[in-house]
Parts: sequence; C-alpha cells; structure tokens
Amino acid sequence: MAPVTRWESASFGRCRLAREGWRRRLGGLSITLLLIAPGLAARAQERPLEIGVLAFGPRPIPVWSCGSAPPAPGAAQPKQDTMPFYIVGLLEGLEKLHYVDSRSEKAGGAGRRVNLDIRMGNFQELKTHAQQLARKPVDMIVAVASAAVRIAQEETRGHPIPILFPGISDPVGEGFVQSLAHPGGLITGVSHQEVQGSGKRLELFKEMVPGLRRVVTLRRSGYRPSELALADVRVNAARLKIEIVDWAVENRDDLKAQLAKLTPDTADGLMILPDSLVISSLDLIIPASIAQRVPTFGLQDFMADWGALASYGPSARQAGGRVAQYIDKIAKGSKPGDLPVEPVDPLFSINLNVANCLGLTVPLEVLRQADRVIR
Repeated sequence: MAPVTRWESASFGRCRLAREGWRRRLGGLSITLLLIAPGLAARAQERPLEIGVLAFGPRPIPVWSCGSAPPAPGAAQPKQDTMPFYIVGLLEGLEKLHYVDSRSEKAGGAGRRVNLDIRMGNFQELKTHAQQLARKPVDMIVAVASAAVRIAQEETRGHPIPILFPGISDPVGEGFVQSLAHPGGLITGVSHQEVQGSGKRLELFKEMVPGLRRVVTLRRSGYRPSELALADVRVNAARLKIEIVDWAVENRDDLKAQLAKLTPDTADGLMILPDSLVISSLDLIIPASIAQRVPTFGLQDFMADWGALASYGPSARQAGGRVAQYIDKIAKGSKPGDLPVEPVDPLFSINLNVANCLGLTVPLEVLRQADRVIR
C-alpha cells in the first residue's frame, strides 16, 4: 500500500470536518423546522374570517350624454353599482394586509382567508339580511351608511358582533359611539366628515363658477347631518352673496318632481348634501343637471366620476381601505370600543369633461387646488 502523504491526510481531515459541519447544520435546520411547523400548520388550519356587509342598493349609475335631454324612464336600463366603492376599497385594504378573499382568483395564495358576505337591498331587506348575518353568525359586520349601521345595531342585539362603518358624518350625534376617541361598545369605524366640508364646497363652487348666484341644495327633510350641512352652507352663502334654495324631499318621487322644475332660470348650480337618499339618486340628478346645463357639486370623489362638475369630500375607496385596518386589529384581539373613530381627509376632484360640456372654463388657480382632474 502506498504511503499516505501529508497533503492527502490533511484533505481527509478537511472532508471529515466538512461532513460534521453539515450534520450540525442539518440538525439545526431540523430543529428550526420542527419549531416552525406547528405555527405553519396552525395558520393553514385557521378558519376563514367571516365578514358580513350591509349596503343599500344596488344603485343605478347615472347615464348621460353632453347636450341631450335626460333619458325617459325605462328607455334604457342603467348599469347597477353592485360593488360600492367602500367595499372595493375594503377588499383592496384587506389584500394589503395579507387577507385573501375566498371568492377571488388568489384564493389559493398565502394569507388568512376572509369570506365577505355582501348583502344589498332596501331598508326592509337589510333588516332581514342583518338578522341572517346574526344567526350565521359572522365575526364582524361592515355597515355602509348611518341607516345600515342602525339596522345592524338593532337586529344583532344579543349577539356580540362588532359593527364597523366606513363613513358616517356624525357617529356621536347618531348615538353609535360614546366619543370619537373612546367609542365604547361594539361599534367603531371611519368618519368621513361630510358635514364639516359643506361650507368649503360652496366656496370652491363659487371659484369654479364665478357667476354663481342661486344654488339649490338637495337633501332629505328631517335628517340631522344634512340639516347641519345646510346651516354651514347658509353661513358661507351669506358671505358670498349666494341665494340658497332648499329642496327637501321625502323620497325619489319627490326628487323627480323637484328636478322637473330645474332650469337655468331657477338655479345656477346644484349641491348635494350628506344624505343617503339623495346620494342613491344620482341617476336622476346627474342627467337632469347635464341636460339643463346646471352644474352639480358633489361630496364624495366618485360623484365627479359619475358626472358632477366637481366634488369635495372623502374618498369612499380610501375609507373602505381604512376599515380593513379595523378588521385586522379586531381579528388579532382588539376590542371595537377601544379603537378610536378616525377621520378621512377630503379630496377635491374636478371633471373637465363635464366642464367642457357645460361650456365652463375652470380657472387655473382652482385646477391647481385639485387632488384629481378627470379629463
């Protein structure tokens, strides 16, 4: 047998040390995997989060064309808003927080699954939906609009289900929370502060339409947030020397009757006040506004997309995204009553297509103030 050289002996030693090093590493990796595996298994077996959604609708999306009369009732079936912008934002927000909607194409991906049971309808239908969600039961309810929150609150009594709102003007005044900082109870969410921006809307409207002298306000009679908004509008109207003509309505038929009176002689502009009835009737308001060449000023960003000259107020989509954060915190053990009600910053949106249709030139200094310009 040939003698082993010093070089070969050293090589054998290095190989043995390398093998022992790999054994130690693999042993450590095995321990690490054993430690991690239970956590992975627990997350994999974690049941889906059940979220019920209550929203009025589906709402018809306005149909209009420049220079034409509003379509006759029944002439064309408008598209339906089957996925409110609040819920679109909610889904986007949940995805950012690594929740996976069980209905989506990404349902097999990583993240905790969430089942969104979206229920839409009129007042009576939402009452039935809320009862069903309470019996199901769901882990949380997202209620869009004050009336939907009220329904959820009344129909889930005896069931400790957190209720989250993606946009309410006055949650304290409505009696849903004790205070913005300390809601208490089971209800919390996002305040869109639509009332507070009412006077500012009139100021922007005047800057966009310098000849604004008479403005019609649209609202439901007896609704507290719209009455507070109207008071704010009147204060600025007196300073700006603008006459306010208040059209308070009880239902869609009343609104149709009022809009039939709309002409450039009766008003220079329309203002939408915080009110779910009026907001859900944009399919009546926008076509009449365009046909009569009387611009509309809205209070949520999507209204500018749908045919208002401009809007100043919260983004429904952003507000929905913020509610996703509440869902995540509650799912991880936070109590709804300990989560403060948070405001959403207003956005100023301008639709230049509508301005051009109505023959209006938006001053450059106003355009510079806009957060969004639709062309």
